[in-house]
Amino acid sequence: MLKEFALEPEAVATWASFKDLIEKFGVSKGRVIAAFPRKWRQAVLRAAQEQARDVERARIEEKLRRLEGLVLLNRERPSGDGALPWLDRVLMEHGRLPFDGIIVRERQNAHPKVLTTDEVDDDPPLFQATGQKHIRRTADEIVDCVALLVSCAHTIKLVDPHFKPNELRWKRPLMHLLKLLRESGRKGVSIEVHRANSALPGNIRSYFERAIPQMLPRGVCLSVHLHPEQALHNRFILTERGGASYQTGLDDNKEGRSTDEDLVTLLEPATFEREWRAYPSSDHPFLSYPPSN
Repeated sequence: MLKEFALEPEAVATWASFKDLIEKFGVSKGRVIAAFPRKWRQAVLRAAQEQARDVERARIEEKLRRLEGLVLLNRERPSGDGALPWLDRVLMEHGRLPFDGIIVRERQNAHPKVLTTDEVDDDPPLFQATGQKHIRRTADEIVDCVALLVSCAHTIKLVDPHFKPNELRWKRPLMHLLKLLRESGRKGVSIEVHRANSALPGNIRSYFERAIPQMLPRGVCLSVHLHPEQALHNRFILTERGGASYQTGLDDNKEGRSTDEDLVTLLEPATFEREWRAYPSSDHPFLSYPPSN
């Protein structure tokens, strides 16, 4: 659902090319730019020194400074050998951890994942993306909608008024999310579950005590935050880089007890900011499970 593109710094080194391309990216549009090399912003500015006039360069620099995290995604990819051309380095990295596409100013390679900026304007299938999608309510599809965001998150907020990880329909998606964190080697990640206080405290405690201590991978902690039932209706998976809303819930439908599909929407920046603030972290959560050593 969310695509990650490597974007050649030279392809956005003039104000016209920068403005035209950057506006096509953002979590809510289903496309993000990979921070490759890690100092991608600086690489763009170096290219602009050669291609852009002073006024244009200043505009690019200002826009880069304010480039929101919902556009540029840092997955801590290695930058490769700086002595090699950018395309050679990006293709080597693509062999290790694939990009969804690679955008260059001029075609130098017939690789099927490479697009030129002119080809992007024609909206080819490789570049097509969506910020909204119907999914099957399986554990994989629920979590995979935000897998890219999870891969670089420090805080993950799971918002569902009925979240019960002792029940398999919630446990399976949570296990898939934890699997992604484990496979990516993420450490220092905090998962926050925000749910309604719609049951007795002892019952809510039992929902988590039966499941969570045995599930958490090394370096990942989890906390539970309760909200008034009447104030909690929506379902989200949120990270500091963006998030998605789920119309039905964060539970799967493997047992066939509910609807087979859900509508998932990647949040617009303003909506994301509002929802992120609506579920604040707390120094005194209802439950807290520290990371294992």
